[in-house]
Amino acid sequence: MSHSVKRAKSKNEQFRMAVPPDIRHLVGKIEWTASLGTTDPVAAAARRGELIALYKNEVLRLRGQLAKKPVEDALALLDRGFERLAGIRGSMDKAIAEQLTLLASTVIDSWLPADQLGQPQDWGGMTIWEAPGDPEPVPSIDTEPEREIFRVRAALLEGTGRTDGILYRRLAALLLERRVFKPIQFAVSYMTSIEPKLKLNRDDVHEAVAAAYLERLAGHRFNSWPANAEAAVEAILSIPGAAARAHVAMPSSQTVATGLWALPLSKGLEVWIKARAPSVSAVTEATRSVSRFITLVGDMTLADITRPHVTEFRDLIADMPPRSTPAKLAAAGVTLRAAIEAYRDVRQAWKDSGGKDAEPEQLAPGTVKKDVGALSQILSVIVEESGTGVNVAEGILIHGYSKKKSRQKKPRLSLTSAMMQKLFDSPLFTGCAGRTPAKRHRAGRYIFQDELYWAFLFGVMSGPRLREIGQIALSDVHSSDMRRTYGDEYEGHCTFVHITGTGAGQSTKTESSERFVVIHDRLIELGFDDYVARRRAAGKTTLFDFNGRSAASFVKTLSNRLNRYIDEAVTDDDRYVFHSMRHEFTDRAELSEIPARVANSIKGHATVGVADSYGSVSILAQYEALKKLKVNFIDWERLLRARVRTH
Repeated sequence: MSHSVKRAKSKNEQFRMAVPPDIRHLVGKIEWTASLGTTDPVAAAARRGELIALYKNEVLRLRGQLAKKPVEDALALLDRGFERLAGIRGSMDKAIAEQLTLLASTVIDSWLPADQLGQPQDWGGMTIWEAPGDPEPVPSIDTEPEREIFRVRAALLEGTGRTDGILYRRLAALLLERRVFKPIQFAVSYMTSIEPKLKLNRDDVHEAVAAAYLERLAGHRFNSWPANAEAAVEAILSIPGAAARAHVAMPSSQTVATGLWALPLSKGLEVWIKARAPSVSAVTEATRSVSRFITLVGDMTLADITRPHVTEFRDLIADMPPRSTPAKLAAAGVTLRAAIEAYRDVRQAWKDSGGKDAEPEQLAPGTVKKDVGALSQILSVIVEESGTGVNVAEGILIHGYSKKKSRQKKPRLSLTSAMMQKLFDSPLFTGCAGRTPAKRHRAGRYIFQDELYWAFLFGVMSGPRLREIGQIALSDVHSSDMRRTYGDEYEGHCTFVHITGTGAGQSTKTESSERFVVIHDRLIELGFDDYVARRRAAGKTTLFDFNGRSAASFVKTLSNRLNRYIDEAVTDDDRYVFHSMRHEFTDRAELSEIPARVANSIKGHATVGVADSYGSVSILAQYEALKKLKVNFIDWERLLRARVRTH
């Protein structure tokens, strides 16, 4: 239900529309509101109609998103089920071979007369009785002579322990192509015994899980098979009567691919860069991911990359020795895969010892997620551009990764008010012993207004990303005459930074990161404008000097310096870092009753609702909101006295 109301402080009516209860957790609010922006009733009615249409479409979109969630969750649980089964059986090869045998048994049993169904079967040491079901054969091999040929071939190739799955994999591919899902429910439902949270009580969920199950079986690459095993028996691997359809989903270099899908992964990366125009850091991360995939798996044709390839890549990256670089590996004469296998042995030895010594480091789940996510982004562009295919890297489960702090290995916590007070009472702001890192946290008579000094002050007043601080150019710093710009009720000047991400060496995380950021009056009192003026007079072009090869290396160095200072002057708990100030600013902005849209704009955070993406938050709105920001834990007079004393 939508309606308009009069507001006491505005001539314009305000549009209001309740957010349906079922999607409020996605929207983050109970009501959409917006000014109609006019006193003209005709124009207001037209604007109201536009907003109603806009939000009705948003309701449909979010409800569609909700409808997809059970399917997405079920596919993630299926992946987890396969991983658990691999752990139980000793390897993914054995787990897949077992499931292929179960699937083939289900199909072959369906060829029997109805009175012979319901026989006991042994799976993993458990006796399972398959209840008599539909006597109709599973759509696959249609005639008895062809079925007999298949049985003979299976007797020759399957169950030897050396190439198990080599024929049955073709059967899985055929069932997938024919979309035979319901008749194989018994085989698919076995995964629910491995992952009890997996439920198949909805038709759309069952169909999606069955398709993914067959794709997993048909696309698995068996590392345990002898070299060239498949090529050696290729002539008898076809499914009788099924022509060429039996190898549709197979991970073979013989796959017929056209257009973008015929490109190697390295070229797919170039397509993604051209299509998405990502930031410099995103290109760096994606290039690193692709380089690792090519090193470990090969520069495969995009059409030949299967989900098992991606999960294998994920598992290898997760076990990669920390701080191992291509240069270090080359110098040691070791391949990346060999280094990973050696490090796996190290971790296994630690486990075998009962964990007496310190646990060997492991790559952060977030890093693994970035590597797999880069592959998913590339394949997503190929799907969109070509209009065909499937993104096999989408929705891959990353072990140990969680956005919930309680499940993170190293969560980032907001600095407490006591920690903030301790930080700004420290020698960096009140007088330190010298410029070197060792002397910055020791009391003395010096104040150095450099990147370390201003970064912490930016953090408390606007919660920015460190990368955005590091790339500010002096040409991005502006001043606005408040009276001439906004009216006689305002006085003085407002200093602000225009973050665009478009200058040399600059980038922003998202489109919403492009914004104006007002410099708080307290920072002006401490001499920010004077600092900028000195830099300009000295012929500098950037707010801070880049001591390194690039802005990126400068930001990394600055991050290390800031975090070391927090360790020395505030707390050595590694859950608290400079980025904690971004979390702290968010909490304090809400406590200060700064509108969420304004606070998000100051931080460069992604918009929450559809209405928030219309237009940008004005300099005036920020200027007024920041006056309410609570910063009582800082003794500003003490900071001012320290600055005057040393200048």
